[in-house]
Amino acid sequence: METEIEDLKALVLNKVRDGENLLQQVQCHFTAVEGSKKLERRIRSEMKFLQKLLEAKVGVKKEHMLSSNLGSLAAVVDILHQCESPAAVFKPFSLENGPVNRIEVDVVSKGGAVWHKAIARKAEALEDISKGRTSCGQKSVIDQASDYMKCARLHPHLFNPPKVVFHFFNSISSTIAVKLRKLGVDVEGDVRPVMEDEYSGSDSTSSCDDTDDEDSEDYEEDDEVEEHNAPHSNHCNNVQQQSNKLFLDITCMVAYVSSMTNGGANFRFPKTIYNQQAEWERLSPAKPKLDALFGDKQLVTCREALIDFQMLVERMGGPGEKQRTQDLITRLDIVDDSPSGRVLSQLQLTSNVKTRSRSIFCTADQLGIVIVTANTGFVRSAASQGIEIAHYVHEPRVLTEQQERYSTPLHLSTNDK
Repeated sequence: METEIEDLKALVLNKVRDGENLLQQVQCHFTAVEGSKKLERRIRSEMKFLQKLLEAKVGVKKEHMLSSNLGSLAAVVDILHQCESPAAVFKPFSLENGPVNRIEVDVVSKGGAVWHKAIARKAEALEDISKGRTSCGQKSVIDQASDYMKCARLHPHLFNPPKVVFHFFNSISSTIAVKLRKLGVDVEGDVRPVMEDEYSGSDSTSSCDDTDDEDSEDYEEDDEVEEHNAPHSNHCNNVQQQSNKLFLDITCMVAYVSSMTNGGANFRFPKTIYNQQAEWERLSPAKPKLDALFGDKQLVTCREALIDFQMLVERMGGPGEKQRTQDLITRLDIVDDSPSGRVLSQLQLTSNVKTRSRSIFCTADQLGIVIVTANTGFVRSAASQGIEIAHYVHEPRVLTEQQERYSTPLHLSTNDK
């Protein structure tokens, strides 16, 4: 008996080391992934639980090992290594009109185009749950898949539902795999055939004490607010492959016609914000990036954005900026405003979400066109309310031609030119 206890303690110690290894992997490779701190906290929570087992006066039992979520967390880290361009981990998405208010997607990759779920339960346990052979009413993997697919339709990426992939790390029966694929879920892992009653009376891995399913564990620290990524990161870096249209908002049109982006960045302006943007422009010119993005695409804007943009240029623009505005308008396809859809009905007004901006973004979303914008405050606020906007972010630029007469020309050195 004592030898068995020592063996179990050694197993716990190995699990703790596994947790340390997972932490090192996350900290070395995935710190830039949204939610990585949440993943670290969950790993540490499991390690703390295991450490308590080692320090406990009572003997370590096999059931204690089975209650650890470290296997599921290891599966999540494995997906992070495998998937293309991981963007987020443990990212919550709202689910309307159902018993589940939200779904937490284990890994989001390819900018939001793919949702991954890690499943570390044994195939026997999954089969028993799907057939109602457990006493605690656990949700089956088929039910979870249905929720995922419904949620994906509510949160489109570039106007299409994300692809949902379930990763099985301890195999899955062919009967469940077939049902998942019929729902539209991609299945990754070892799929093996099964006889109808093969799993009847399976072992304790299907019991209610098994918390291997990550959805069953509550983590209080996860309610903390995660820091946002850099303000100029793009929700869709592959915009050029998505559509033959782009929607320009007011900030984009202003940046495009500004004197600053058309050779007028070499001034010391009287306003701090102008000087900051001029420094950005000298380091990284905005218009060449916009020209490359625009290419031969059809450029679209709505009437409200165009009218407000024209009024702004008329009031604050110089002669060159006004001429470039007329040139830009000849390239634009002007569409009617579309004040309807999810952005209007679901997005609440805040300090960053104004009525005009909401209307403009709503029109782009309704038309299914990626919007080009410098309004990162709106995009972040929308995301915090569960609405992902298909967008491309550029650095902001203001109209500066009228300010040049009050500014001091910079005499740049040869190395600065």
